[in-house]
Amino acid sequence: MKLKTGIFLLSIVWAVMPSAQAGTKEEVVRLQNDVLALQNQIRELDKSFNEKLDGLKSLIVQLNDQVAKSDVTLDKIAAALDTQVSGKRTSDQTLLQEIRALAGKLDETSTRISALAQQVAELKLLSKPLPQPSTPSSDLSPEGIYDRASGDLVRGNYDLAVQGFAAYLNSTPGGAKAANAQYGIGEAYYYQGKMQQAITAYTRILTDYPDSDLCASALYKRAKAELANKESENAIADLKEILERYPSSSEANLAKTELQSLGVKLIKPPAKDTRKKAR
Repeated sequence: MKLKTGIFLLSIVWAVMPSAQAGTKEEVVRLQNDVLALQNQIRELDKSFNEKLDGLKSLIVQLNDQVAKSDVTLDKIAAALDTQVSGKRTSDQTLLQEIRALAGKLDETSTRISALAQQVAELKLLSKPLPQPSTPSSDLSPEGIYDRASGDLVRGNYDLAVQGFAAYLNSTPGGAKAANAQYGIGEAYYYQGKMQQAITAYTRILTDYPDSDLCASALYKRAKAELANKESENAIADLKEILERYPSSSEANLAKTELQSLGVKLIKPPAKDTRKKAR
């Protein structure tokens, strides 16, 4: 009797073992696929980070050269002033030209610094930890949905990023990050080359969130999308609007450089007449 019972139990074990082994193999394969996908994401992130870092190094070297040239020019001006004081006058016209040249170099340096600041901001975005795309959107809080969409944008999953940001806006239309989510949608479309959708997305920031700090950036990126879409007149109008509405922003320097590259002459507004009007 005991022998029959033992044989019966062994037969049950043998019957169960293949299904258990199959389940384990499926789990291992799924985990391996997840690990490979994560490794590919890390590789892409490292590549993008290194490219940005190389660009920053090159820009810093150029800035250092520009500063060195400015120092030499300042030394020349100081020497000219010393000569003037000692009685050996130098040509005022030459000194004026030196000062103008220095002012031009300083403007160029300011533009390069603005571009450097923008690249640093992009590097900060790339350095953020990537959220795990595991749970469905319905199980996430609005903040979780936004963070996951941001991670998808960084990884280049642009369609998922658009879906995530749109889900955040639908769940929290007046949320603290609503303007950022709308800007993220514009960025996802822009990097996909879908310029018309990007223009529409950037425009919604200007209409729906006119007090947002992202308005200057939205105008600039809309202008870039319009240039890519062969809408030069609209792009020039946007770039000029940046100079008028946000003259002290970093985007203003970028807009000025962009207008100059397009051959648009910038006319300074006339000085206001501060004299009292005769009564």
